[in-house]
Amino acid sequence: MTKPELLIVDDEEDVLNALKRLLRKEFELHLFSDPLAALDFFKNNPVPLVISDMRMPIMDGATFLARVTEISQRSKRFLLTGHADINSTVSAVNEGKISHYFAKPWDNNELVSELKLAHELFLSEVKSKRLLRRNIEKNAELSLLNDALGLEVDKGKKKLELLSYREAKSFVRLKKTFSTFIDLNADTISLHTQDKTKHNYRVAAQARLVAEQLTNDKLVIFQIYIAGLLYETGKLALPQSLLVQTFDSMSQQDRTLFNNFYSEGFNLLLKVKELSNIANIIKHIPEHYNGLGLPEHLSKEDIPLGSRILSVVSAYDNLAIGRQTQAVISTIEAQHRIKELSKSIYDPHVVNQFITLLESMPNATEGSVEYIVNISQLEVDHILAKDLANPNQSILLTKGTIIEAHHIEKLKALEVEHNVSFSLFILK
Repeated sequence: MTKPELLIVDDEEDVLNALKRLLRKEFELHLFSDPLAALDFFKNNPVPLVISDMRMPIMDGATFLARVTEISQRSKRFLLTGHADINSTVSAVNEGKISHYFAKPWDNNELVSELKLAHELFLSEVKSKRLLRRNIEKNAELSLLNDALGLEVDKGKKKLELLSYREAKSFVRLKKTFSTFIDLNADTISLHTQDKTKHNYRVAAQARLVAEQLTNDKLVIFQIYIAGLLYETGKLALPQSLLVQTFDSMSQQDRTLFNNFYSEGFNLLLKVKELSNIANIIKHIPEHYNGLGLPEHLSKEDIPLGSRILSVVSAYDNLAIGRQTQAVISTIEAQHRIKELSKSIYDPHVVNQFITLLESMPNATEGSVEYIVNISQLEVDHILAKDLANPNQSILLTKGTIIEAHHIEKLKALEVEHNVSFSLFILK
């Protein structure tokens, strides 16, 4: 496997030699004592990782890394700094010019570990942007109308009428392109948010089941499902360093930035005419049932049905998978928190339907649906949708396992022995 490329600039030869001895086995190094020469190299070879000394005679490290940013914003940038430079270093961090700084003398293990993590993040972001670019290319092919989905519409209960064989073939191709576009977007979101649980697919499937209990309009149900898959689109505009934090641990400033993802998603999806209704559903997810939410202070039934449903389903799932709170909570506690906010934030009728759904765990009407359960809810013949690992990340049960009585008893014993609580993903 090719080693990650790392550019280092420092005017002290002893420092360069020390870094070379430490990093040459793990990284492909490009060493410079002159920042101008380093910039010339970087213009033609924008490597993923860059380290600069802070105090250099030609230009300081913050200035050098700012110039690096102008050439490529993707590269991860680091400063080597002494105590005397700490004020300018903090300023560089706040202005976004660097990803991390190392105080001299640096800790070898910390330095190597941070560089490896930064390279993994770099690769993840590159892959995410590549998928997003493919999505944008697919957008150009889309010319579907909202009622051209082969679904029954309430008005007249008439299906789309295709006037000719050529139009029929064109419709099939467009519908396939539409489906591909949605799947690419949903996968891109999961990749960027670093979510391995398929949160958006689970939210979409459960929201569709709730919607089927509240309306007979198949087009509306379909739009709610698609909105569930795409509701986190706006997170593509947020840094991954923010997305890996739990919401409760964020600063107020970070929470404000984070909460903008609904409006960002609305603006992105509105560019595709055929997704305008879906974009509107996503825009109004933060509304509160009592009218005190955002963005327009809508209340009760003035809030789109899809927004009211996804508000409940997504909030519950975020609680259940540990995105909201720093301490892991059970599915029962997650349900309790949702019930507490019924009538104020959430539509009580939607909450009741959703809690009923979680208790009965019905099969999906289309495709499949996952449910999160704790051991107390686990039953014989349940099928695992994902591997189950212990706190040490050792696999206890593999995806596809059909639960038997002895599995349940063993897991209960492990919970008591290690004082942990297991959450399992069940496939229906």
